[in-house]
Amino acid sequence: MSFWEKVLPGYKGYKEREEGRNTDKLLREFLASRLREARGRFDDFKVELTRQGALDLLTPAEKVTSTLSRITDRLRYANYGFTGKWFGGDKIGATELDKVHEHDKQLATTIDEIDKATRALEGLSDQGEMKTALKGLQDLIRKVDDGLNEREQILRTFGGAALEK
Repeated sequence: MSFWEKVLPGYKGYKEREEGRNTDKLLREFLASRLREARGRFDDFKVELTRQGALDLLTPAEKVTSTLSRITDRLRYANYGFTGKWFGGDKIGATELDKVHEHDKQLATTIDEIDKATRALEGLSDQGEMKTALKGLQDLIRKVDDGLNEREQILRTFGGAALEK
């Protein structure tokens, strides 16, 4: 038992929550970086659209870009899952935090699919294939956006008013 655990009641739990908070932050930053990388590849695809004269696809492509940027920021700055206070009953417990982490695994899987979808855009030359690929990418991005909404709802349900922004 450390010095602080001996003299400060609740320190061990605080330390565990802080470690969970840091892990959660690292995961969200990693996933956000994956989305930024996907956006970089997507920006290259938009250049290719212009080069090929597929100007009718630029408007949906811009929508993908703006939504991708928005969900990247939402993910990066999402709630941690508890308030980080040392004491009090307004923090999420380990069981509830496990549910958030399970949800985050689903988000990670979808972000992996976005990564693959942006890689698959490379080399497309048929505008029909490009349009289909854009639609699929929009659906995946919408799935992440919906997942982030669900994540916020889970945190509100478990954490109550402490998680209100």
